[in-house]
Amino acid sequence: MKKIIAFIGTLLMTHLIYGHTCSTQEVKCPIDKEKVEFCVTMSMTTFGSYYDFQKKGVIGNHYEELINACPKCHYSGYISDFDTTFNNQRREEIQDFLSQYDNMVIDDSKECLIAGELKDFLNETNDKISNCYLIGSYLVRMDSTSHDLRIDFQNKTKQYLIQALEKNEYEDSSTIATINYLIGEMCRRTGSFEDAVEYFEKAMNDPNKKDWVEEVAIKQKELAIENDDNNEI
Repeated sequence: MKKIIAFIGTLLMTHLIYGHTCSTQEVKCPIDKEKVEFCVTMSMTTFGSYYDFQKKGVIGNHYEELINACPKCHYSGYISDFDTTFNNQRREEIQDFLSQYDNMVIDDSKECLIAGELKDFLNETNDKISNCYLIGSYLVRMDSTSHDLRIDFQNKTKQYLIQALEKNEYEDSSTIATINYLIGEMCRRTGSFEDAVEYFEKAMNDPNKKDWVEEVAIKQKELAIENDDNNEI
């Protein structure tokens, strides 16, 4: 019996040490004051990542909880997006924009879609817009019925990352190589192999790149040359 209790205790301790924990935070929608709950990650254990930067490990609903939507008007975004105010005219404009989603079945991936399109409407940075779509692509990774949606998310991710580079949105020079790598990976995953090779080479040849960039860019470039669009790695 003591051995069983000790074993159960070990399992519980392992869960506490390596599990995902989050804190529930309630915010109000800046459009209609409806209550929205976020479960903000407090701790999680990661074991590396996929080649599109999605973290692996004991991460629970980390990505699902990054972006949420108002259940009433469908205003969507990060928790910080709910800590803002709009004047009456702007609020009416946003309400009118959001009305296009009235008949949409809203799930976690659709919240990312709305968040990205809303940030575009609000003229936020291309980098912020791209991240909404990138997270959306993570959420449908394991859903075989959402293949086309995932490709759409990835195409939008690369589109806005390219625009972010064109508009010089990155102050840290070492970030540019990382972004070029990610664009290359989005191109490879969506079957734009020539473009993928071009962006991987940009990342590899960047003198300000971080140490890991060249190794992974070389590996993914080889896949692009082979016309390999494996979307699961």
